[in-house]
Amino acid sequence: MFDSSTRYRDNLWCSRCLLSIYQLVCDFCTMVIHFCIVFLSFLLIIDAQVQDGRSCQTPNRENGQCVSIYNCKVFIDVLSKGSGVSDNFKEYLRKSSCGFQSGIPFVCCPLPGTRNVDIKEPEKKDENSFSSYNFLRTPDCGRSNESLPKVVGGVAAKLGQFPWIVALGYRNRNIPEQPKWLCGGSLITYNHVLTAAHCVHNRRDLYLARLGELDLYDDNDGAQPTDIEITNVKIHENYTPSKYINDIAIITLARSAENLVGVSPICLPWENDKNSQSYIGNNPFVAGWGSLFFNGPSSSVLQVVSLPVVDNNQCVNAYARQSTIDESILCAGHPSGGKDACKGDSGGPLMQGGVESNLKFLNFYQIGVVSYGYRCAEAGYPGVYTRITHFLDWIGKNTVS
Repeated sequence: MFDSSTRYRDNLWCSRCLLSIYQLVCDFCTMVIHFCIVFLSFLLIIDAQVQDGRSCQTPNRENGQCVSIYNCKVFIDVLSKGSGVSDNFKEYLRKSSCGFQSGIPFVCCPLPGTRNVDIKEPEKKDENSFSSYNFLRTPDCGRSNESLPKVVGGVAAKLGQFPWIVALGYRNRNIPEQPKWLCGGSLITYNHVLTAAHCVHNRRDLYLARLGELDLYDDNDGAQPTDIEITNVKIHENYTPSKYINDIAIITLARSAENLVGVSPICLPWENDKNSQSYIGNNPFVAGWGSLFFNGPSSSVLQVVSLPVVDNNQCVNAYARQSTIDESILCAGHPSGGKDACKGDSGGPLMQGGVESNLKFLNFYQIGVVSYGYRCAEAGYPGVYTRITHFLDWIGKNTVS
């Protein structure tokens, strides 16, 4: 501290120095912000010249206005913090693009009162945080004894290719001894099957899980299937049929499936290198006994097809008016259609496959649950899947013995 009455001249000199330094810092910050805006503008999707001030919707589905990025205070506030911007914010900014005007990027700027857009990087889960759960680790899960295949447009699966696939049986009034196979599922522990909530919601006729099957109606296909009764069903607490969200459920089997021939659980993506991925650009597999085409007959033989994971924006374009598209879902499908899951495949797994480090076995882990779509394999309508990584804690808590 210093006494202002005795050191006035020195203070005046220091004040002038500080003023100059402050001005330099401000100029530098302005330059940094301008550089960030110019740099990040390259990440924007530029469609056409934009009308200043027109209404728009932000990536968070809030009301906004298309304005110059320099006139959007919430963006400038984030860029001026000086601590860098997260990849999530860059993605938010890219999706906020309204176009260009006179070389200046325009963005859909949230209206006053909307939530802060300074999106933080998601915290990575510590693998130890799952230590109390029944999540299995390879080689105790996900192992296939067949090569990767190259359900609509699919091919017949091979015996033992997906030993975790489950067919769900519903009571058949017409033929009581023959269940109706209306949905699928996946064995995730030796006591639990993962499926879609809509497969079990208000379905008192669901009573059976068939494991280790290949052809539902052929006893000479080489498979040795086992039927196990269902004792309990846990539907996600926030499942909303009208909005098709939180479409996930866990079935508890009446007895353990351990030591059954041709049966083993699939892995879940709980490890850090898997639970933080978007999977966009990957080509996972979906398998089931569903219809071979829209309104067509179901397949008696397990079918499998590979589908590319696409950005959720494609699902927003296709389904936003009918359902909620958010981070809890995953979308997959070919732009031109032709291959897809279909009626009867619901609840089945979307599976990411890879070769183990010893290069001897294929290993699969589940990244999605078949949820819904428009017809089957329609161009412009990707299939919608419940995203497993969003529900790992819920799954873990509901499978603890």
